[in-house]
Amino acid sequence: MAEAIVSIVVGRLVDLLIEKAQILHEVRDEIQRVVTELMRMKTFLPDADSRIDVERISILLRDVRELAYDAEHAVESFVIKASSTKKPFQWMNRAKFSRKMKDIQKKMSILFNLFSDYNIRPTPESSTSSNRESGKLKRFHSFTTPEPQIFVGFHEDVECLVRHLVNEADDSYPLISICGMGGLGKTTLAQKIYNHSAIKTHFAGLAWVSISQKWQTDRVLQRILICLAPENRNSILDMDTDELVEYMLQIQERKKCLIVLDDIWSTDAWDSLKAAFTSEKSVSKLMLTSRNVKVAEHVNPEGFIHQPECLSAEQSWELLKLKALRTGDCLDNTRDVERMEEIGREMVEYCAGLPLAIIILGGILVTKPSLIEWEKVYRDGKSSLKAGKGLGEAYQREILSFLVWSYNDLPSQLKPCFLYLSKFGEDNWIKSETLYHLWIAEGLVLSSDKREGETMIQVAESYMGELVHRSMVQERFNDVESALTKFKACSLHDLMRDMSLIQAKAEDFFDDTHFQSGNEFHLKSTAESRSAYTRLVIHLDEEYSSKKANSYFSKKGNKKRYRSMLFLGDFGPESLPRALGSHNANFRFLKVFSLENYTNFCGLFTHINFGRALGALVYLRYLSLRDTNLLVFPSLKNLVLLQTLNLDTYKEIYVLPWLSRDVLVKLDCLRHLYLPKFKVQFLGSESKFRFNGLSKLETLENFDTSWCEVKDLRELINLRKLRLTVADGFDILEEMMKNLGDIASSTSSCLRYLGVTISYCDIELNINGLTILKQLELKIYGRIPEVGLIFPLHVSTIRITKLTLSRSHLEEDPMPILEMLPMLGFLYLLRDTFVGKEMVCSATGFPKLVSLSLDKLENLERWRVEKGSMPVLSKLFIERCEKLEELPEGLMFLNSLRGLDIKGMPQDFNDRIISEDGEEGPDFHKISHVPRVGIDGEQYY
Repeated sequence: MAEAIVSIVVGRLVDLLIEKAQILHEVRDEIQRVVTELMRMKTFLPDADSRIDVERISILLRDVRELAYDAEHAVESFVIKASSTKKPFQWMNRAKFSRKMKDIQKKMSILFNLFSDYNIRPTPESSTSSNRESGKLKRFHSFTTPEPQIFVGFHEDVECLVRHLVNEADDSYPLISICGMGGLGKTTLAQKIYNHSAIKTHFAGLAWVSISQKWQTDRVLQRILICLAPENRNSILDMDTDELVEYMLQIQERKKCLIVLDDIWSTDAWDSLKAAFTSEKSVSKLMLTSRNVKVAEHVNPEGFIHQPECLSAEQSWELLKLKALRTGDCLDNTRDVERMEEIGREMVEYCAGLPLAIIILGGILVTKPSLIEWEKVYRDGKSSLKAGKGLGEAYQREILSFLVWSYNDLPSQLKPCFLYLSKFGEDNWIKSETLYHLWIAEGLVLSSDKREGETMIQVAESYMGELVHRSMVQERFNDVESALTKFKACSLHDLMRDMSLIQAKAEDFFDDTHFQSGNEFHLKSTAESRSAYTRLVIHLDEEYSSKKANSYFSKKGNKKRYRSMLFLGDFGPESLPRALGSHNANFRFLKVFSLENYTNFCGLFTHINFGRALGALVYLRYLSLRDTNLLVFPSLKNLVLLQTLNLDTYKEIYVLPWLSRDVLVKLDCLRHLYLPKFKVQFLGSESKFRFNGLSKLETLENFDTSWCEVKDLRELINLRKLRLTVADGFDILEEMMKNLGDIASSTSSCLRYLGVTISYCDIELNINGLTILKQLELKIYGRIPEVGLIFPLHVSTIRITKLTLSRSHLEEDPMPILEMLPMLGFLYLLRDTFVGKEMVCSATGFPKLVSLSLDKLENLERWRVEKGSMPVLSKLFIERCEKLEELPEGLMFLNSLRGLDIKGMPQDFNDRIISEDGEEGPDFHKISHVPRVGIDGEQYY
């Protein structure tokens, strides 16, 4: 880890020398000398890191990390002071900085002497990443498509368990349990069953929830119910425990459901939930996975318990081969495959047939394309491999040593990024875009890894891709054509997270503090933490002790230099600790502050106090107050190093009258800005927010013309993603579209995604200038001319991916034009969009449409779908089209359709599908192939 930290600091200092060249001009040579010495020091660190278990070397590595951070802090302090200090006092700032840098160099000399005393040898430059070019991360995969799912050895298990679940005989099992050791593939097996076509056809409702070691009964029941009745989400979230239990029982009696409780650890967890599953009238079934077979026996002694066996030797090799021996440009085609198979079979023996161990081994070998590298892995990894041989009752400890080996094999850049994931809760899926912002703000993503034309977000995604490729991280993939990032979310397998927590603790990576009901629990006590620089993760439950939290945050003489503070958990009615505002000096070195989903800021004083405290955190690079009700604070302009600012909230925001409208323009390092979703009210002022000067901005969300200055958009030359709302009439719209056209058509433009919402105005719209965009989402609320006037004749060049129309009052059928949009994936025709009587979707139309919604088209009587239309449509919504006579005959040709939802339609229409007594109607044959059909919230199959 010390090698990674030094690389991070070197990268950050080099970046500052470029970004702040004018400010740092007079001290450039002093900074460069420190950078050179840090790079020389880095050559000693691979040898030192390999002996971290020796106490004195562990202490030495801690001192190296802290010295690197000292250098970074000294340079950033100089930048901040120089940005705000008048020239007559600049020489004082420079003299103080020079003394700091000399002190850092003296400490470096001491550390170099200790390297010699401890016989720590430098790694030759030819085999180290000591220079910026050789330190570049080698990428093994392009990640333009999801990696193929590998499933070996359990196919018969899937078919057997599916038969048990769909069996309606008297001896059928209401409970199916999959039990076995961690890493055996229980969850993967359960997922195969859950997604099986026979299951989707047999059950009207499906719900999956992970329980893990920490659970909250209400939250578990809410997540299940939202899966089973998503249309009632808001009311479900407002239910108390008794109401949730009663609703669960009602649903299970009313329709066949399959509910999966994944990773349930204890009988206590089941006892807290069982009241919701005890109905004798239930027609539903339950499937659970657990490491403990006693849990399954406790739930239902008469249930079917399946204990998968470990893979055979042949199956183990097959799994390793599929993971490690892939074809691709990165592989050496001259390698000796026979010898590699021989080595692979020997190594896989030590995995004892455990799928997780085999996949992890494959994740190491997949980045070693040559026979020589495989032989080296075998030699170097024998001790770790042998630890896994013959896994028995003590497998947990043994498999963790195996996983540590996979961690040690990571390139230095990836190690801190991997450990960062363990900050988040067990079984939590972390939004990838948010994670990338955090990594970048912490300095974990190196600009030296950028390829020509890449952004730091793209480099961060390449890091994630390498972790996924090595099977260190689980991922959810985005639709490539509708997202700027390939990965949507990520998480850690529970055993991988256990290992990550152990490593994070050993390397003083962060402090994890839990404030729970009447209890304060530390993964590692702050008092015991040895490192002066660390990260702080705060977990608050709904009934946390505000008094204890205040005491914790107001500790006097806190000598820690916290680099980040993340608040995680569920905030209850308690207010945040007041000490956060009054003792902010304890956290003045923060680079990351995240407080989300908290709306209990009460009173103007609280707002001002907390806002002023945040404004004093001048080293911040990441600030997220997403879904809070905090006022926008004047001291925001002090955060001159800020890279990501997230003020995204559905709550109405009020801006204090003394806040300057150009408060943002001084934040010239800002790359990602998320504004509030709704109108911002300026108290006592008609001002609009200004954005001139934010030339580095890459992401701008929720720009609204009613309180944002339109003319500033043309200065945002590095924008890649822009989402905006126009609500001020035709003049503003015309100006907006001209600016957007100029941006999109500029040869230097970086804009790739644009989302435009036009609200409630009669408009004439020309989108010709936007045809160059790779992704365009368009929402128009209000009357428009016929769509043929909006979308020009060369409609096939327009890359609209999502289109929403409402109250358009179109008299001509819009489908002949809209179906020609080649990239259109989502189409929502809402209230009075079309006022005619008939729509037709032709045989070649909508080639990429995956979701279609027809809502409150009150005059629509007939809808015709020709064979060949909408070939990939998977979701169809028909709501409140009261005159529609019947479903189109052409729906029977939509083989990809997975779900049909019908709401607010006349009873005669519904009866043509399924009558009230459950009989099939005359239109049923049109959608009999669709796995899920819902009518007014009732799922029929």
